[in-house]
Amino acid sequence: MKRLLFILRECRELVRRHRLYFLAPLLIALAVLSFLVFTIGPSMIVAFIYAGL
Repeated sequence: MKRLLFILRECRELVRRHRLYFLAPLLIALAVLSFLVFTIGPSMIVAFIYAGL
Protein backbone atom coordinates (compact mmCIF):
# COMPACT_ATOMS: atom_id res chain seq x y z
CA MET A 1 0.00 0.00 0.00
CA LYS A 2 2.88 2.36 0.73
CA ARG A 3 4.25 1.77 -2.75
CA LEU A 4 0.90 2.66 -4.34
CA LEU A 5 0.66 5.89 -2.36
CA PHE A 6 4.23 6.74 -3.32
CA ILE A 7 3.44 6.24 -7.01
CA LEU A 8 0.31 8.40 -6.77
CA ARG A 9 2.25 11.15 -4.99
CA GLU A 10 4.97 11.06 -7.65
CA CYS A 11 2.39 11.29 -10.45
CA ARG A 12 0.77 14.26 -8.77
CA GLU A 13 4.11 16.01 -8.40
CA LEU A 14 4.97 15.30 -12.05
CA VAL A 15 1.74 16.93 -13.18
CA ARG A 16 2.22 19.89 -10.86
CA ARG A 17 5.92 20.50 -11.49
CA HIS A 18 5.85 20.27 -15.29
CA ARG A 19 2.34 21.71 -15.70
CA LEU A 20 1.11 18.65 -17.56
CA TYR A 21 -2.50 19.21 -16.58
CA PHE A 22 -3.78 17.30 -19.62
CA LEU A 23 -2.32 14.12 -18.06
CA ALA A 24 -4.41 14.40 -14.89
CA PRO A 25 -7.65 12.96 -16.36
CA LEU A 26 -5.70 10.13 -17.98
CA LEU A 27 -3.98 9.26 -14.69
CA ILE A 28 -7.30 9.35 -12.85
CA ALA A 29 -8.93 7.08 -15.43
CA LEU A 30 -6.06 4.61 -15.20
CA ALA A 31 -6.26 4.62 -11.42
CA VAL A 32 -10.00 3.92 -11.48
CA LEU A 33 -9.60 1.16 -14.06
CA SER A 34 -6.82 -0.50 -12.08
CA PHE A 35 -8.91 -0.30 -8.90
CA LEU A 36 -11.83 -1.95 -10.71
CA VAL A 37 -9.62 -4.72 -12.05
CA PHE A 38 -8.23 -5.31 -8.59
CA THR A 39 -11.62 -5.45 -6.86
CA ILE A 40 -13.90 -7.01 -9.49
CA GLY A 41 -11.42 -9.23 -11.25
CA PRO A 42 -9.88 -9.07 -14.70
CA SER A 43 -12.36 -11.48 -16.33
CA MET A 44 -15.31 -9.10 -15.88
CA ILE A 45 -13.37 -6.10 -17.20
CA VAL A 46 -12.17 -8.02 -20.26
CA ALA A 47 -15.77 -8.99 -21.06
CA PHE A 48 -16.78 -5.32 -21.14
CA ILE A 49 -13.80 -4.37 -23.30
CA TYR A 50 -14.58 -7.07 -25.87
CA ALA A 51 -18.26 -6.08 -25.87
CA GLY A 52 -17.25 -2.54 -26.85
CA LEU A 53 -18.75 -0.77 -23.87
